[in-house]
Amino acid sequence: MRSWQGETIYFLLIDRFHDGDPTNNHAVNKDDLNRYHGGDLQGVIDKMDYIKSTGATAIWITPPMDNQTSFVDSDGYHGYWPIDHFNTDEHVGTMDKFKEFVNTAHEKGLKVLLDIPLNHTAWEHPFYLDPAKHSWFHHNGDVTDWDDPWQSENCAIFGLPDLAQENPEVEKYLIEVGKFWADTGVDGFRLDAVKNVPKAFWDKFNAAMHEHAGPDFYLMGEYYVGDPSKYAQYQHGGMDGLVDYPLYYTIDDVLAKGGSMRQLADRVADCDRKFAKPEMMSAFLDNHDTKRFLTKAGGDRDRLKLALAFQMTLNRIPSVYYGTEVSMESDLEGWSETSRRMMEFDNDPDMLAYFQKLGAIRKDSIALREGRLLEMWQDDQIYAYGRVHPQDEAVVVLNNSPHEQTREIPVRAESRLREGMALKELLTGETVTIQNGRIHSKLGGKQAAIYMPLDKL
Repeated sequence: MRSWQGETIYFLLIDRFHDGDPTNNHAVNKDDLNRYHGGDLQGVIDKMDYIKSTGATAIWITPPMDNQTSFVDSDGYHGYWPIDHFNTDEHVGTMDKFKEFVNTAHEKGLKVLLDIPLNHTAWEHPFYLDPAKHSWFHHNGDVTDWDDPWQSENCAIFGLPDLAQENPEVEKYLIEVGKFWADTGVDGFRLDAVKNVPKAFWDKFNAAMHEHAGPDFYLMGEYYVGDPSKYAQYQHGGMDGLVDYPLYYTIDDVLAKGGSMRQLADRVADCDRKFAKPEMMSAFLDNHDTKRFLTKAGGDRDRLKLALAFQMTLNRIPSVYYGTEVSMESDLEGWSETSRRMMEFDNDPDMLAYFQKLGAIRKDSIALREGRLLEMWQDDQIYAYGRVHPQDEAVVVLNNSPHEQTREIPVRAESRLREGMALKELLTGETVTIQNGRIHSKLGGKQAAIYMPLDKL
């Protein structure tokens, strides 16, 4: 079985990806971003060859559980308002369709990562309406201070009924929910709202899932915190990896907004020291809770290409948000609804081709998937690092300046790259030769280079 460390994840909102079955378009309104748009599991099945063509090796989907249809001025199109944890929603398809989706993905060599919300239910969940289950929920009002750990774990997110995971009955129920969905054949879970659930519960849930589904069942937590020192506790507690928010914030500052590459290099080094297993963390440029990277970069497609090259060559599991590979944008102001527009498959063929090339390069290089990361150079404009594996090596050089830059990058002593060895730059096809222990790298503005030996090591 392939290691999750080497996967490339494609993340999509089911409702906003592709409408493959119009018969389940209940109250669809594509003119309103807060309403259902008609995407479904059949649509994901129909577009699976497209997903695979990007170089992705795994699909992460939003929760397919039966959801509350609407509340006030919004629909539950996103999947995070469960009213039945053991069934699929009528808008996305039947449970048989879900199993068909999983089986089709596996037939095409794609793993499936299922988003699963265990922090809360929707307002219409029968348990929340049952007085006998009053103790299954917290009743402390909404979170008002997101930096207060007690509030985070004991108060409601945006009014959603907050489950009391410290209640043994709730703990048992949620573990059964996890086992149920693991038995559908999925390969892992993305765990929603980790910060808002007691760590003691996660430790028990993680152990139960690995015992039930096996040690390779990947558990990736969403911990919406920028301090990398707070992440290791979860990996030590059996959560294989988490979404790398500390790195995300720095990518935003540096690659989207033109900051110093020293900041990015130092952030990578700091996270690598503080994460228990940095290679199992997931790097991302944007997602359904953020503005689109390209929008924050002022529409600069060269900046997006540079960021994608960084994401796909780093010692992380890349999670690519649907539409980023075709330059989709969001509004610059407001909440994240505009990052959740319907997928536009033909929006930018040039960006798609570039991303597909990156995907193929990563897929063909065990160094980029599993090698150690060794910093080789940093200054305000340039960040360079090696990816070193016993079978392979790669050197990545990133120019964040809008102007051409030339550097003589010293080869690390730990490297097996030697004097006179020819390297091919995989994005342009050019070759360079190591001279005086250095790699001569000349890059155009906002350009990346990926060097690998012409001959096998």
